[in-house]
Amino acid sequence: MKNLFKGKLNKIPKPVLICCGAVIAAALIGFGGYEGFRLFMPTTIYGIDASHYQGDISWRAVAESGNVKFVYLKATEGKSYQDPNFSEYWSGASKFGLTEGAYHYYSQSSTGAEQASNFIATVPKAKGKLPPAIDIETSITTQSDFKTQLADYVRLVTAHYGQKPVFYVPPKVYNMLYDDYKGYSFWVIDISGSPTVNGWAFWQYSEKGTVGGVDSKVDLDRYRGSLWSFRSLLSK
Repeated sequence: MKNLFKGKLNKIPKPVLICCGAVIAAALIGFGGYEGFRLFMPTTIYGIDASHYQGDISWRAVAESGNVKFVYLKATEGKSYQDPNFSEYWSGASKFGLTEGAYHYYSQSSTGAEQASNFIATVPKAKGKLPPAIDIETSITTQSDFKTQLADYVRLVTAHYGQKPVFYVPPKVYNMLYDDYKGYSFWVIDISGSPTVNGWAFWQYSEKGTVGGVDSKVDLDRYRGSLWSFRSLLSK
């Protein structure tokens, strides 16, 4: 059979073989070029964030909905609270191929170091995870002390996970923190319309979204960047 196939090839004019080979090579190069272009071109990646308030979630159905590619899950709050559904959500989301990250609800009633200890004790280190996020929505009462405690939290969490945290904030807190944390990713909460601030990477655009697999309303988010920049955020 091998000799028969070789004999048939020998009957094809050499210029034709060269031309066919060039076409095939160009097609392969073109496909690779397109994939490379797609990797770096601007895009929008959709996700959700969830806590125990969402109740039972079918992560298979969420993944099969087609739109949701990432999920942020509430892990902790303050110095001692752990979300009761975090472990279940964490294992369930990753099982069905969703890129996941964990977030901490920041409190001013305990130190940054205490809150970092709570988060680190709750959220496992693993490859391919989004950076830890810090949810800061409360009114800032004493700005200088708040910034000192927050800096402690950021330092400890960064050292443990090897990733710069993402700041999940309304525009008012964004304006307070942006200059101090240039080079960090900001996740802006603005459900009234497009964010009024410029330097955001993530945007929560709804708090009453519907997604297959989630029976209750859920926060809807989007990432602004490229596939390459999104993947570069993930833990190594």
